[in-house]
Amino acid sequence: MTQRGFRTAKRRYHYLFWPLMAAYTVLVFATSFLVDTDTAPTWLKVTSALAVTLPLFGVLYAMRRQTEETDEYTRMRQLQAMRDGGLITAGFAFMIGFLQIFEVVDLISVFWFGPLFFISYGLSFCTQNFGKVV
Repeated sequence: MTQRGFRTAKRRYHYLFWPLMAAYTVLVFATSFLVDTDTAPTWLKVTSALAVTLPLFGVLYAMRRQTEETDEYTRMRQLQAMRDGGLITAGFAFMIGFLQIFEVVDLISVFWFGPLFFISYGLSFCTQNFGKVV
C-alpha cells in the first residue's frame, strides 16, 4: 500500500470500521435472539459464529491497513500500542491459565481475551506518552 496523509488514512479507516462495527452489533443481537443453542442444528450455530466473527476480521484488517498508510511516527505509535496490548493479553492468558491449573479459578471463556486485547490496546495507545519528557 502507498503512504497516504494522516487524514486520508484515518478517513479510510473510519469508512471501513463503523460499517463493520454496525454489522457486528446487528449480527450479535440477531444471532443471540434467533439461535437457540439448545435446539438449533450445529450447522446454524457454526454459521452464526462465523458470521459474527467476519466483521472482526475486517476491523483487524482496517487496523493493519491504517498502519501501512500512515507516516512512520504514527505507524510506530500504533504498532507499539498493538504490541503492548498483545503483551498484556498474553500475560493475562498465562496468569489465568495457571490459576486454572492450580484450581484457584473456574474456567474462563477464551472469548474474553478478544475484548481484553482491544481494551489494553486502546489504553496503551492513550497512555503511550504519559510520563515521558518531550
